[in-house]
Amino acid sequence: MSDTLLLSAAPVVPAGPTVKKGLLKAAIGLSYSHVRAQLASGLTLFLGKPLASPLALPFCAPWLEQGETVVAVDGANCFNLYRLTEWAKRKRLDSPALLQRLRIARAFTPFQLVTILHHIGSDLDHHRATRLVITGLPDCLYDEELSEPEARNTFARCRRDLIRLAERHTVLAFSDAPTHPIGRRRAFLDELVSEARLVLEVNPTEPETTPLRRGRFSFVPVKAPGLLTIPTKETWQGEETKEADEA
Repeated sequence: MSDTLLLSAAPVVPAGPTVKKGLLKAAIGLSYSHVRAQLASGLTLFLGKPLASPLALPFCAPWLEQGETVVAVDGANCFNLYRLTEWAKRKRLDSPALLQRLRIARAFTPFQLVTILHHIGSDLDHHRATRLVITGLPDCLYDEELSEPEARNTFARCRRDLIRLAERHTVLAFSDAPTHPIGRRRAFLDELVSEARLVLEVNPTEPETTPLRRGRFSFVPVKAPGLLTIPTKETWQGEETKEADEA
């Protein structure tokens, strides 16, 4: 989807010694193609700085082009099918067939999200799909109108189903950073990081130019088997990520 989403290229760095203080993240940032090469069965978590959810559709597109069915649970209301249709037209692909292979379940509340995740396995089996893309988790639980017990209980149910789904499928979860302090709900993201096989921080390197040509991004490995990673202490309240040796 390179003509819709422009992504910066950067070399893959093999695993090695602990990252030194002051090492620029750009030095080990991965490109879109490098990230796609790392995707496998299990949970891959994208952490937005500040946003990751707009990348969910571009990550679906190559699978759709290859004839695969992709199931998406959209809790961030970010799947703009106009983008996919325009991209298909430029590549002279069959737009209706492409759209038919993208099965979207939209969740407008945390309670809808947890219900969809609980039942989405049957949809994956029905469509013989092995790819599941999720947006809005855990960020939909940062809503201040949601009580702490409700948020904890809802997350626990989502986490349980996410682990179950990741045992059988390639699961991509795109999490946006909160826009306000979230207190103890920061633990939700920590738990997802601990469960994920691969965790990548999404960093914009250039702004988008038009709605159909997204900005450039690089992906910094936070947890990645076989790749150099940056251990971080993250505030998720608009501050820069600190390296572990500064903690």
